[in-house]
Amino acid sequence: MTAKVLVTGASGFLGGRLARRLLDEGYQLSLLVRPTAALDATLKSQCHIVYGDLCDQNALELAVRDCEWIFHCAANVKTWDSDDNYYRANVAGVQHLLDALVQNSPALKRFVHISTVDVYGYPIAPADESSPVRKTGFGYGDSKLEGEQRVLRMASDHNLPFTIIRPGNIIGPGSQFISEIGTALKSGHMLTIGGGLAHAGLIDVDNLIDLILWAADSDTALNETYNARDESDMNWRECLSQLQRALNAPKPIRDLSFPTAMLLARSLEWIFKLSRTRREPPLHRLLVCMFGKTCGHSADKIRRHSGLPSRIAIDQSIQRSAQWFLKNT
Repeated sequence: MTAKVLVTGASGFLGGRLARRLLDEGYQLSLLVRPTAALDATLKSQCHIVYGDLCDQNALELAVRDCEWIFHCAANVKTWDSDDNYYRANVAGVQHLLDALVQNSPALKRFVHISTVDVYGYPIAPADESSPVRKTGFGYGDSKLEGEQRVLRMASDHNLPFTIIRPGNIIGPGSQFISEIGTALKSGHMLTIGGGLAHAGLIDVDNLIDLILWAADSDTALNETYNARDESDMNWRECLSQLQRALNAPKPIRDLSFPTAMLLARSLEWIFKLSRTRREPPLHRLLVCMFGKTCGHSADKIRRHSGLPSRIAIDQSIQRSAQWFLKNT
């Protein structure tokens, strides 16, 4: 195919896997890659590489020039970082990319922006796309929400064709999320919150890519926002039990009540900040919310609009995630 496509974040988990799928399907693929980033050898040899980051306006202009589809996967997805670092990647970086494409991509057919369900701010009840979004003081979710708002503002001002996708917790081979949980399970440091009964909100990376590619080419998805998760209603206790068996990690998983976990998290945050270390505390408030409040936000809209089933069942996704972890750690 001759269509010109740009993927940002191709050195990361989702962006890299999306880029390989697009390459397999024959697209003319450009990648915006930081000079220091490790990139898959196949992508490096078969794609047009533009070296730079989301603050490099010259690189951005070169990367987006005459693109028909842009998949923006690059983001700071750390669970612990400074507000300045989150803002630089997830807000200013989005704005720089949008500024570049408005000036250099007159043939743009779709800008697909990967956001997160964290923009709902960890409500008690599951949210759908009509639910309010809110800031919570967590740098990741707040910066992703502001990044979304920049997309909507530029779309309104410049008639920019877009689709926003808000995934839940992405698992599958290569998932940093799985790597961190697997390490905690093997070391015996994994916790559940409130019995592990909160909805895990999981989605397999390849099921997510199916939805991303549908959204990029669908008239129905034009200028829409979608939550994305798999059909399973698995909670954290079930998810961790399956991972524990697959990893042969028999050490017990401790459980804390939500109030106790939050108190401990606040104390650890205070201690780590007082010591001025950059290390992530073993428990902090964002982790307590991730594992103690629902991540199972409604994905009915994208299922209804796309008609796509989950090709990879969640049990299978956990198994292949575990196999990747065992092979690579």
